[in-house]
Amino acid sequence: MIAPSDNCKFLLLRVAALLLALLTVHCASTLAQEEPERFWLAGRYDGNRVVVYFDAVKFGGTIPSTSRKIAPPIADGFFDPVVLSANYAIKFQKESGSDDFAVGDRYDLLLEEGKIATIKITTLVGCETDEGVGNDSFIGALGTVQDKADLMFFAKNHYAVRRHKEPQAGGSKPKVEPRILHAGLGDGAVRFDIQTQIASLLNERLRTEADDNVRSEAEKIPPAFEVQPFTVANGSLRYYVRAEWRSGKEPNGNSTYALAAWITPLPTPHILAVETFPFPSEIGWGCLPGLLNVVDLGDGRTGIITQIICGDGRSLSLLEYRDGADRAHMVELQSIGFAE
Repeated sequence: MIAPSDNCKFLLLRVAALLLALLTVHCASTLAQEEPERFWLAGRYDGNRVVVYFDAVKFGGTIPSTSRKIAPPIADGFFDPVVLSANYAIKFQKESGSDDFAVGDRYDLLLEEGKIATIKITTLVGCETDEGVGNDSFIGALGTVQDKADLMFFAKNHYAVRRHKEPQAGGSKPKVEPRILHAGLGDGAVRFDIQTQIASLLNERLRTEADDNVRSEAEKIPPAFEVQPFTVANGSLRYYVRAEWRSGKEPNGNSTYALAAWITPLPTPHILAVETFPFPSEIGWGCLPGLLNVVDLGDGRTGIITQIICGDGRSLSLLEYRDGADRAHMVELQSIGFAE
């Protein structure tokens, strides 16, 4: 075998180094691309502020007794926060691996019609729940809407926030995502003929889902239902429906039967997915997820904010909506809540 010359050895080493460098850059790029964008639930605190809990923690009863109590948020489900000092909060930020948030940081608040408002963190807060039974406590902040013009789109109580995105060089602050159509929760009434078709769909689902005894009782009762229209990110219309069959004679305040459904109107109204009960012993409207808002997450994604209040538990969830999936099979972006 002929031994390689020094020049050959040098060239081989250069090629190997170049391949290693290319592989390293490719792997780093791939990892950066795979890191998902984070979103958090935001609740209206008052007229121009929101409260955001960035992560779940265990305070273990260590919140200082001198921590200043503040008024509860307007938005339901965000507990009663207290003000935390930066030195105290940073300890739990490190332990939980939460977003590295601090007073003065900016985030994007996803408002109606695809509008995006910049909020600035002004106060660090936390809330301590009953950790002894396994509940999480939470750390977060109050954020103030920076542009008063954005407040006209700040009409609901539940939203989502993400890390602030700077506008491209030479551009102005993006008030609207660069698409014409956006996800959002509708406010308009649903036509009577559509409601009639939905009632028929609900009764059909009752006949296929319920057991014989429940079905025979429920079929004697017309369903009471609530329809909420919303649009997904491509502008297509959907309906979320909660329904119950209740005679008033059921024990423990339960319903004879209840269900929630995600419905599309085209080509004809039909059910895409059905929600089941998280607590089988509690059958009723209140234990079905309530749809609080629909937000545009950008890049063709739709976020939904739901709330369940059932028995001694409650939860707020931000999920990425997907046609054909119930909540259990949607991607959960964040959830806060407690159980007794």
